[in-house]
Amino acid sequence: MKADGPVNIRRFGACSVKVSRGRVNGTSVETSGRLVKRPLILRLASAALTLALALVGTAARGLQSAAEQEPKSERGTFLVARPELNNPLFGSSVVLMLPIKDAPLVVGFIINKPTHLLLRDIFPDSKSLAKQETTAYFGGPVDMDQRSAIFRSKTPPKKATVVFGDLYVTFDADTIASLVEDSQQGSTVRIFLGRSQWAPEQLENEIAMGAWYSTDDDAHLIFSSHPDAVWRTLLKRIEPRPLV
Repeated sequence: MKADGPVNIRRFGACSVKVSRGRVNGTSVETSGRLVKRPLILRLASAALTLALALVGTAARGLQSAAEQEPKSERGTFLVARPELNNPLFGSSVVLMLPIKDAPLVVGFIINKPTHLLLRDIFPDSKSLAKQETTAYFGGPVDMDQRSAIFRSKTPPKKATVVFGDLYVTFDADTIASLVEDSQQGSTVRIFLGRSQWAPEQLENEIAMGAWYSTDDDAHLIFSSHPDAVWRTLLKRIEPRPLV
């Protein structure tokens, strides 16, 4: 599965990817690549999570408070798709996992798949973006009409949750609009459309069946100027080399 080239997210709706074996019952990493509606229980869990993410005024402060009680890590958790993962959406992906505890679903953002959609078209009222060619990133196949931002900040911002170190995530529309207007933010903000999410046992099964590597790294991966090289770089670092 090649990681080269921007993702055309207009091909996909707010559905899950049906897997022939692995994604549903964890028996294989092969997928059909066919999009189907999510089962009712997952749709309800997704709706609950979406509501929690939307209530950033309360939920984010609670997550922020919990995070501040623990030692602040300078490295985050990333899922790296194994070459065997044959999936049109997740193949060749690197997924930044969010530290959301006690949630019904596990959530992350694909960080290495820019789209064809320019930020200036997504934010038409922004004067600072008018002449820029910066694009949004494909965060995952769930709720692709929703915008999110991953960014760095020296001070804890309002309506945002710490991911690790000085890295934050926000789902608040006004905060995202302010970030894209801030010329000083520049290369330290990524706008995502959609997100990736799993039921906890679903992701555990996928990892156990060899769909994903799990590794830790710092924020430079997220803001790489060469996102098409991120997956291969991590794969070379993680996969064991043959003895010579």
